[in-house]
Amino acid sequence: MDPDKSKEILKILYTQSKPYHDLIAKSEDSGFTYDDFLAGIIGKCMPEYGETIRLLDVASGTGHYLKAARESGAFSCGVDLSLYACRMARERDLSVFQADAECLPFKNDAFDVVVCLQLLEHTIYPEKVIAEISRVLKPGGSLFLSAPNMLGSNRLSRSLRGIKWFFSGRIKDLKTLPEGIVEEWERAVEPSSVNDMDACNRSNVFQAFNLLRMNDLRVEHVDTLRHPLKYSPRQYAWAKAGQRIPLIKYTGINFKIIARKR
Repeated sequence: MDPDKSKEILKILYTQSKPYHDLIAKSEDSGFTYDDFLAGIIGKCMPEYGETIRLLDVASGTGHYLKAARESGAFSCGVDLSLYACRMARERDLSVFQADAECLPFKNDAFDVVVCLQLLEHTIYPEKVIAEISRVLKPGGSLFLSAPNMLGSNRLSRSLRGIKWFFSGRIKDLKTLPEGIVEEWERAVEPSSVNDMDACNRSNVFQAFNLLRMNDLRVEHVDTLRHPLKYSPRQYAWAKAGQRIPLIKYTGINFKIIARKR
């Protein structure tokens, strides 16, 4: 694939497609979010940093997590490539800047907490994104990182690819974007109809580990569970039990990592 061509297609999609961000906002409003996870991170940091925790949301979209962070007591601001998304966030009285995640407009060591949710699968250069996050994060600061764990479509394929990636030092797994992606998004009426269509990087938990290690970030928590509302009670109990099994714990659908900068 041509990385620069794919990056240009994604830039057009994110900066010019209003339906893209409308659908993302609709998905967030449905309740499939990690507000409780975020509140826990902020609460854990408060004894260390006091009541002036500075939080950055990288690829903040229409501002759902900025609002959740503010309600948990943090000073929060965000960056997003889309001017339309930034305008939607500002209408909610949120502080946002239009910027590329590969070049954050902040000084070194500026934030106590950085949130980067469902972005790695949408970037050609995840190494640049994580390097920038590490740069603006204070020593001892926390990163909340999540993305789809694209290891395969069933438990066997996920386990086999998991073994392969466990021993790999690779940091990304790029794929060619489908033709007509921008037009497809323009016609979409539900988020599920274009789910991960714009995922140019087959993100997985092992490449995330490698990226974090390269940038002086130490993993303190990891799980690969889907959102609890996507399980029945019995399924969720089984899925949580699987998180205690060495290989199986890395083969879930979505990874959530909390890492601390050394």
